[in-house]
Amino acid sequence: FPNFLLPSGYLKLLPLFLMVVPGMVARALYPNTIGCATEDACMAFCNSKVSCSNVAYPHLVLNIMPTGLKGIMIAVMLAALMSDLTSIFNSASTLFTLDVWPLFRKNAKTREMLLVGRCFVVVMTVISIMWIPL
Repeated sequence: FPNFLLPSGYLKLLPLFLMVVPGMVARALYPNTIGCATEDACMAFCNSKVSCSNVAYPHLVLNIMPTGLKGIMIAVMLAALMSDLTSIFNSASTLFTLDVWPLFRKNAKTREMLLVGRCFVVVMTVISIMWIPL
């Protein structure tokens, strides 16, 4: 047990390097755009009054990475997005199917519950797509 204590502590430092350091590097490399000092500079670059930290990571990816790695990075980001959406849709479908649907149909069979869950995922997907322009 004590042999795993130190390596697990090092694993806790990993998010620091994955999330914090790229933002600091972007601010140091692009002080006039990402590290904007005035509200007017921020509005000109990223349409935000506070800071341009939301565009720091994409700016680094697009300007520093080689072409092949850009594609891999986009694939990784899309895979993470799809994973998040799948988790949310499955959770919402399970909650609706097991908690809400029995209020309407008390003696619903397993096959019906499965069909309702799948239809609910389709409805959630349509709602999510319609939500994008907002």
